[in-house]
Amino acid sequence: MARIAPSPEIPLGRQVRPLSEQLADRILEEVKAGRLPPGERLKEEELAQTHAVSRATVREALIALARQGHVVRTPRFGARIAEFSRSDLDDLFELRAALLATAAGRFARTADPSARQTLEDLVRNIEAAAAGKTTPQAFAALSIRLQALLTEQCGNAHLPEIYGRLAQMGTWQLIRGQASSFLNIEDRRESAADWRSVANCIARSDVDGAEHAARRLLEHSGTRVRQRYDER
Repeated sequence: MARIAPSPEIPLGRQVRPLSEQLADRILEEVKAGRLPPGERLKEEELAQTHAVSRATVREALIALARQGHVVRTPRFGARIAEFSRSDLDDLFELRAALLATAAGRFARTADPSARQTLEDLVRNIEAAAAGKTTPQAFAALSIRLQALLTEQCGNAHLPEIYGRLAQMGTWQLIRGQASSFLNIEDRRESAADWRSVANCIARSDVDGAEHAARRLLEHSGTRVRQRYDER
């Protein structure tokens, strides 16, 4: 039998990501870290000088970010970081609270012992983080892991996809990236206490209690984000 020759490797030069994609990622990191606030104007010449790239590269990066909803490009006025409104906050938190409540209730009813133990371990981690010197972004990452566990292990095949779509929305990434729900230690402690309530209800297989606790967790988070929004 003839030996099939292995497929040739892709040349290294073709594996390198385009500069425009790398620049788009860099700008998005600045947005999520809060260093580029909503409404901030993005000047092509300034970005080109800062990142040592051409203006054409900057333009391509901004077009990509505009497609994702992170940037708004206006003819003759240039580009700026997308802004979100108070109604955006209300609508998104309402949706996420409803979905997370459904996931928590189903998890309480159907999750196996292994998934329940994973939940307990993660809640202990977030409680430890709330008591320490964790950054808002690191704390937010722990909260995201907990939400992912509930949605992915709840037994509803469609819920993780829907929840994931919300997470990929440009507006939500702006909200989440700034971690404005966890800016101070009191915020983080309240969130950790809310997660403990969710975990305790699930440990008792209290479906209604788990739903209520998960909804309250997102409601508290939304309240903190709205407060920061109003202050700004």
